[in-house]
Amino acid sequence: MGKTIRSGADRSKQMAAQVRLLDAASLITAETLEGAIAEIAGDIVDVETPLGDSVANGVLTLTDKTPLNAVAAEGKLTSSGVLVPGSHTETVLTSDTTAPVDGKIVTIGTTVYRYKTVLAQAYDVAIGSSAAEALDNLKDAINATGTPGTEYFAGTLVHPDFIATDNADTTQKIVARAPGVDVNADPTTTDDTHLSWEDTTAGGGTGSSVAGVTTAASHVVINGRIYSFVTALSETSGADAIVDQVLYGGAEANALDNLKLAIDHGATEGTEYSTGTVINADVSGGANTNTTQIVIAKVKGVIGHDITITTDCANTVWDAGVLGTEETGVDGTVGFKNEIVSDTGYIYSCTADNTIADANWKKVAIS
Repeated sequence: MGKTIRSGADRSKQMAAQVRLLDAASLITAETLEGAIAEIAGDIVDVETPLGDSVANGVLTLTDKTPLNAVAAEGKLTSSGVLVPGSHTETVLTSDTTAPVDGKIVTIGTTVYRYKTVLAQAYDVAIGSSAAEALDNLKDAINATGTPGTEYFAGTLVHPDFIATDNADTTQKIVARAPGVDVNADPTTTDDTHLSWEDTTAGGGTGSSVAGVTTAASHVVINGRIYSFVTALSETSGADAIVDQVLYGGAEANALDNLKLAIDHGATEGTEYSTGTVINADVSGGANTNTTQIVIAKVKGVIGHDITITTDCANTVWDAGVLGTEETGVDGTVGFKNEIVSDTGYIYSCTADNTIADANWKKVAIS
């Protein structure tokens, strides 16, 4: 007749590789499988294991098997020095405190703004009552904010490449909407003698004219998803957020911390990484130091070895081109709930149905 062994909290019983059934009440010899099951399950669950045909002549024989739990593949990113994040082009327009002359122009890239006492066409900017008001109105025109038809002519569009940021009575700063070198050579000129730019180009390098740094060497790529390190998030200046930007933070340790936050969508979106950046579907951020960042495949097993990892950052390398060097992915042994097997050293219990991506096998040593 088939027997059933039930696990419970009686830890006075002990385990053995083979156990003998003494009677129909499933009493077990002094070294019992029941004790092993209770040890594995932590006395939390009531495990029922049908013995059926595995009992012959009163002896229970367990399948000889060494099951494996799935292990997630891991990779490690290491920094050995400055990684050179991307940055935004910026420059400043300065007034001598005298209002612009009617009809004089201010050029930013291919966009020409014309100061007027009476607005007549798109990109006309109201001079207003003072030099300070003239700069305020120019800021509104560049950003297409304020009141169209009052500060600037209705129909004036937002500048495609720059956003006007810090503004004072005598200065107006503009910053590129995206990091990189694309607008460094954009003209910044004026024919008004009361106004002056830092340089004839936005990123010319004179005074407060600062060239943007390329983003071509600021990327960490995980399975095709590109994270870009930047000195400042584009949205910080008021431009549209650019997804998957990661704040450099002034040091490599901060950059790695922020990369981990971006991967896991930790705190805080819009501060350490850009708004719109979503949690990574393929990996999680693992252990982190001032110079290293481990990433872990979300699906356990050798499938994690298919996740590619690259970087073009200076002084920064992955341990390989795919996950699996820091920790090799291992497929789990398929099993069903309450399956019990053994080898020469352990008894194993499967606490839930196990796939190649699961880790539901528990074990106790045979003594």
